[in-house]
Amino acid sequence: MGYKMRPVWGMAWAAGLALAVAFGLGVLAGCTDEAARGGGSKSGSVLFAQNCASCHGADGRGAGWAAGGLEQMPADLTLIAERNGGDFQADDVLAKIHGYGGPGHFGDMPDFADLEAGGHVMWQTQNGQRIATPRALVALVGYLEGLQR
Repeated sequence: MGYKMRPVWGMAWAAGLALAVAFGLGVLAGCTDEAARGGGSKSGSVLFAQNCASCHGADGRGAGWAAGGLEQMPADLTLIAERNGGDFQADDVLAKIHGYGGPGHFGDMPDFADLEAGGHVMWQTQNGQRIATPRALVALVGYLEGLQR
């Protein structure tokens, strides 16, 4: 008679708890995926196709259909890191896209400051500063980093 029966409610409670935990983790995973996707904002590849490909080409190598009419040929965006000793300087790339000017920001390059419609995220600079930055620009910089060869 060493066998002891467990109450049925105990097993039901444990099963219910496991189900609730699984559901909760699923909901949290969905939130994480949504945050990673930028809360419904456009992806970097879509933004590139809409704003950059006409000059820089669909592959980012500087041979877009509008490149011939420009004063200066667009840069090959797949070689940004190579031109900087193998280091992709994300802060500098973001600044050039956003239109902060300075060396290398030519008159033909439009100012993309109007891409702020998708909200802002915190961008951490290479020196540790945190700056509210348009979500679209962060997505575009991430896409450009992925184009590097």
